Amino acid sequence: MVERAYAMPFGVVQEMPGVSEAEYRQVEKHLGPDRPPGLLAHVAGPSDVGWRIINIWADEAAFRAFQSQRLVRAAGLAAQEDGFDPTKAASFSSLSVDGAEMPF
Repeated sequence: MVERAYAMPFGVVQEMPGVSEAEYRQVEKHLGPDRPPGLLAHVAGPSDVGWRIINIWADEAAFRAFQSQRLVRAAGLAAQEDGFDPTKAASFSSLSVDGAEMPF
């Protein structure tokens, strides 16, 4: 019997103090309409301090590819628009977990 190596899911939680839904949507519109390869689940909404995003990826490589190929560009384009404050990015915090830490 041949065992297959499976990638472990990778979760990312982003806390963005002071970020509004409007600012989140400014970045989101520059990401494009298609679902990024490897994105399994995406939840975003207000938190007690600003905005929170929770993503589950097929593996860390899928997240890193999205981050470098799409997210950085989208944030840069949003930063050029009125009503977007790029200085808030300095206070973002991010937590990641891999499949070994997830209960499924």
